[in-house]
Order: sequence, then structure tokens, then C-alpha cells
Amino acid sequence: MKENLTLTRRTMVVLSDCLMLFLGLYGTVFCLISAFHLPVDYRAVTVTCLACVLFFTAVFALPWRWVRGALYLGCAAGLAATVWRWLDLLALGGLVLARQVVNIFAWALGSNVTLDITSLAGETTLGSEAAAVTALFLLVTAALGFWIGWLWQRMRSFWLTFWGTFPLLALPLSVTVTPGWTPLLMLLLFWSIGLLVRQTKKTDLSGSAKTVLMTLPLCILLLVGLELALPREDYEQTGWAEEARLEIIDRLAAAGRGVTSAGADLGLASGTDQIDLSRVGPLDFDGDTALRVRSETTGHIYLRGFSSAVYTGGGWEQLPDETYRQMREGWTFTVPNMAAISSIASGTELSIDGIGDYQPINFPAMANSGADTTRIEVENVGAADRFVYTPYQLSTTPDRMTGAEFVGDAYLARGTGVWTHILYARETASPLRARLTGDAALAEQNYRFFVNQNYLQIPEELAPEIARLVQDMQVWRSQNTVEEAEELLEQGMPYYGVILGRYIAAYLASIAVYDPDTPAAPEGTDFVTHFLNEGRGYCMHFATTATLMLRSMGIPARYVSGYVADTVAGEWVDVPDYNAHAWVEVYLGGYGWQPVEVTPGYDGTFAWEREPEETPEPSETQTAEPTPAPTHSQAPRPTQNVEVPETEERESLSPWLWLLTIPAVLALAAAGLVLRRRLAARSRARKFSQADPNRAVIEMYLYMEKVAARTGGAVDPTLEALAKKAAFSAHVLTEQERENARTLMERDANAADRSCRRLERLVFRYILGLY
Repeated sequence: MKENLTLTRRTMVVLSDCLMLFLGLYGTVFCLISAFHLPVDYRAVTVTCLACVLFFTAVFALPWRWVRGALYLGCAAGLAATVWRWLDLLALGGLVLARQVVNIFAWALGSNVTLDITSLAGETTLGSEAAAVTALFLLVTAALGFWIGWLWQRMRSFWLTFWGTFPLLALPLSVTVTPGWTPLLMLLLFWSIGLLVRQTKKTDLSGSAKTVLMTLPLCILLLVGLELALPREDYEQTGWAEEARLEIIDRLAAAGRGVTSAGADLGLASGTDQIDLSRVGPLDFDGDTALRVRSETTGHIYLRGFSSAVYTGGGWEQLPDETYRQMREGWTFTVPNMAAISSIASGTELSIDGIGDYQPINFPAMANSGADTTRIEVENVGAADRFVYTPYQLSTTPDRMTGAEFVGDAYLARGTGVWTHILYARETASPLRARLTGDAALAEQNYRFFVNQNYLQIPEELAPEIARLVQDMQVWRSQNTVEEAEELLEQGMPYYGVILGRYIAAYLASIAVYDPDTPAAPEGTDFVTHFLNEGRGYCMHFATTATLMLRSMGIPARYVSGYVADTVAGEWVDVPDYNAHAWVEVYLGGYGWQPVEVTPGYDGTFAWEREPEETPEPSETQTAEPTPAPTHSQAPRPTQNVEVPETEERESLSPWLWLLTIPAVLALAAAGLVLRRRLAARSRARKFSQADPNRAVIEMYLYMEKVAARTGGAVDPTLEALAKKAAFSAHVLTEQERENARTLMERDANAADRSCRRLERLVFRYILGLY
């Protein structure tokens, strides 16, 4: 210590060091444990933290170097002996730690990679893994206790202490995984108080200790008070505040990603779940990329953004939240007509159970559990930032969805800050081979009632016109043949909604032309009426009209917006904004929602139609799907033993490959330190050789001030006098004076470097870059 302290003041310094070391050590250790969900004995690690704090605080406070040196050697020998005795146990702990870190990183980065340690560790139990990781962290705690204590108590440097602990927190934060609340607060408190007393810590130990002891209790009381007043597990943020927060974050994120007006004309860029058709006019696209897609297969796919249920004459709207709640929990249902459910008389009231946790978008994939599963990655670059654009026959279920959330039966909402999603779909799922079993079949049956109750409405004022249009279509159908529809008709009734959709599409193409320059409907004019009067339109016009015609014929249908994309197996493809599109979904009983293309010029065939002979037969039981992963966002909860689904081939990396990365990381770190030293030297040389000799000498003086502050020395008086002359007089220094200053500087810097002990010299040269 640099002061002659009384016993009281020395005790105060030791007490403050003890408290600060506990904050730093406990916060660092448990941030790692909680971030990677490591199975440890929390009590044992906490007791070890306390013991290390007391021991190392006492050791670093000893004034005799030879005693401290002997204790250092004793600690090192004890650690070495412990490692030697517990080598197998510690090796298992290291493998479990590596597995957890790799799996967390893979989850956060959207990868399917998992680290399998069975080949090296054999079959393990949770108890044996917990014992191994606990043993490992007892040693880690001891090592970190020495490291943090030495930086804080011996080096008395806030910045060294900060950079000595921050990388351990930055490891999980780099992939947006948040550690536990309490250790994170303790570590932040450690840094905050350290920053507060950093100026006085070396020159006034008792003053800095007094500041710590006065500040720390107040900070702890404040944090405890906030925790009690607003417990995180019970606190519910008001709706308006949460909406405002998400809106601000999404807008800023969207602006930062350069989100364009992609799909604005199709209701896709606003990010709302409503479509205003009254303002729909000529299409205007910029050609910017809206989505990037990578699939395991090559083909033409539809990526649905959201569906709408209620036509208002001037737009499409979602069903109310209360209706979606009834879909989950159940409701009283009145059968609307004979065509929808032939076995029950129209007007009969039924009490229907809800579908529970099932998601209707998953029904087609669940009904074809034997079909091949395709991995599809979708990155939102410039599309509406509210939605996740999903493929059809989606097999990713709500319980395996992260970074997104299903909203009713309408769409998948994007999680804040998550822009890339990994989804799984059974592209070859077919209505002809569909078979739901067990609870899923019962849920689909209940949902079918819900569909017939909510997806058959037509505005009363428009119903007569739609009925006349359907009648004209039936006459046209009797005189014309649509080959694709007739081929489906031969395969049976499950396709009937699709068959009618194909005929409606052909009929609409016969009475209207596709025209992207179609003007907006006059104010007060119904959108469909305007389309029929004009005899021209684009996808929104055709999809809206076809949806209402299908409903008039007793086929549940809804309007859908999204994008079409042509994928190349294993490659990222850009989906431009002009690929924004609108189409129709019809509901097929026992199967689910099926898209139907009704706009002229678009390819509306799907994988199950193009290659029906390759579609595998469904099995009786459904297989688990791989868990999709976003690039960012909420903390995962991986299980201790990662289960690999039988139906998916997942990459498995050898643990040795990951272990080999450790020397590589160390080598890169060493190279970075060497580069840092060389860049610092080059920067100094440039400053000392600049054309202005006055400024050059001032820079030399400032450099020597840093050296002196680090080594406890003083700046040479002659150099200080030259610097004052350069700074405060009108005199321009000569080159000889510059060289004299340089000679003094180099001499003192060389002496300061030689005066450092070996470890201090490494810090002096490579971390601080002062020589």
C-alpha cells in the first residue's frame, strides 16, 4: 500500500476489498453458470466463493512479499494436486461444459449442430454430470478468485479488472443469451463502484475504501427495494407500454436493416394484420430484396404471411381476439348450412370443445407424418416486420417454436429482434393420403366447426351479386373443361374445394384480365364490384373475388398475402418485392387449409401434385420435429441430454474438434496482443515525428505521464520543462530540442520497462501497449 494506514483504516480497506471481491467473483462465476444452464451444486460453489474471497483478501493484504509468494506457490501446488486426483471427474465436467456452450451457441445462431459427448464420456446421468461440473467450477472459482483479487487488490486498476472479467460475460451476451438476474446485477454493481473509485484507489486507499463502504449498502438497498417492489416474475407491464416498446424497437430495427416498401401495394409492408383495399391502385415496386430463402429442395414455394377472415367491402380484417380464445377453449356453435356439415341439420346448436394447444396451420403436416421433412430458412430483409413468412405443410409446432408466436389460426408473429427463422415443412403432404389420429383428429374435427362458423360470411349487400357471379360460373363450367381440376376430380372428394377453386380461377380469367395498372376503386364503391365493372385487376382483386365465390358455394375460404419464391437446393435465393402476392386458402375436412392460385399467369401447382408417386405413406405415429431456432433473442433451456429426433439427420461434431479450437483461440489472442503492441508503437512514432515539433514534444510528455502513472515513477523535469515551453510559449522548439526530449523519453521508458516484474512487464507491453 502507498499509505501509512492506522489499524482502523487498514481494516476498512480490507473490508471494502473483501466485499468488492465477493461481488466480482460471485457475479462472474454465476453469470457463466446461469447463462449456460450448468448443473452444479449452488451451495457448494457459493461456499467456495466466500472461502476464496476471505483467503485471497487476506493474502493480498499481507505486506511481506516472500509470504505472499509462498502462499501463491502453495495454492498452485494444491490446485495441481486436485486436478491430478480428480482428473477423470474434471474431464467429464469439461465435456459437459463444452456441450452446453456449443448447444447454446448453436441454438442462438440458428444452427442444427449439437455436440455429442457420449463417445468420450459414455452414458452419464444428470447426477454424475452435476458432480463433475460442480468439481470443475470449484477449481474455476478458486482460479478466478486469485485472478480478480490480484487485478483489484494488488494492481489497483479498474480497467484491468474490468477487461479481466468482462469477456466471461460477453461470451453469452454475444449471442443474446442473458445470465441470471442476481449475478448479473452483482457484476454490474462491481464494475459501477470500481469505476466510481478508480481515480483515488491508488493514491488514497482509505478514501476509496470509505467510498465503497458508503456506496455499496445504498446500492444494495436500492436494488433489493426495486426487486421487492417490482418482482420480475410477477410484474406485468401495461399493454400500451409493451406495445410502445415493441413498436419503437421494431421500427428502429427495421430502419437499421433498410426495410423497404416491399409489398406495400399488397398490404404487406405496413406490418398490420388488416388490408385496406380502398387505397389499392396501380402496382409500384422497387425491385429490392424482401426475403432471403434457403431450402433443402429445389422448387416453387408459397410463403404465407397472414390470412384474413372478414371482408368489409373496403378491405379484409382478422377475427376478434375473443373468437380466437373460443377456438382454443370451446364455444356454442350453430350449424350454418347443410352443405358444410351434411350429417347435422342446419340451425342446430352444438357445444364444441376447443382445439387446445394444437395449431391449425400444422394439421396438413400432422396428417402426413410419414412424408419427408424439409428444412427451410427464411430471413426477413425488407418485408413487413410483423410476420414470419412460412411455407405450407408446416411441421414446426408451437411447443417447438422460438423467436415467434402463432396468432390464432391466421399467422406467425415475429419475435422482437429475430430476423431469421429455421422452419420445417412436409412439402409433399397430400390431402389424398391425409390421416389424423387420436387427439389431433378430434382437435381437427372441432376446428372444422370453427371454420364453418367463421369462414363462410359474405356481406349481405354483396351476396346477391356474388350469387349471380357463381351462377354464371356454373353455366360457364358446363361448357368448358379445366384439365387440372378434372384430374383432381378423378381422385375423390377431399379435393372438392381445390377443384372449385381451379374452375373459379379459369372463369375469372375469362371475364377479366391481369393488369398491374388497375386504378383504385372510387370512394364508396365495393372493391369486388369495381373489379367486375373494370374487367381487370391483379392478385388482390382475383383472390378477394374468388374467396367470396367459394364461400357462396359453401366452401370455407380465406384471403392470404405473402410471397412466392423459386428455391435452389442448399443455396440462398433473394425474393424481390415484386414477388409479393395474394391467393386463396380453402379448408379441406380432415386435412386443413390448402392454398389455391386464382391469379392468371401464376403457377399454382404444389409438390404433392407434381410428384405424387414419391409421397411416402403416413405412419400411425407422428415423429418429433427438430426445434427451429432464431439468430437471436430469448434464453434457451436445453436439456442436459440432447435428444436427436429419429426422423432428422443432425450434424454431430467430434468433441476433439471443439477442443482443438482452444489453442487456435489462444493463438489468435496472442497474435492480437502482439499486433496491439506494434500498432501502439507505430502510433507513437507517428505522433513523435510529426512536422510540428511543439506538438511532438507535448505528445512525448503525455506518453511519459502514462508510463509514470503505471510504474509509480515521475516524468523527467527537463522533459516537463520542454513540454511546458511547447504548450505555453510562442516559441517554436528546434529539432535539437525535439531530439533531446526524445532521448529523455526513450531512456525513462526503457528504465520503466526494466523495473517491471515479469508479469507486470507483459501487461505493460502487450495489454497497455506502453513500450
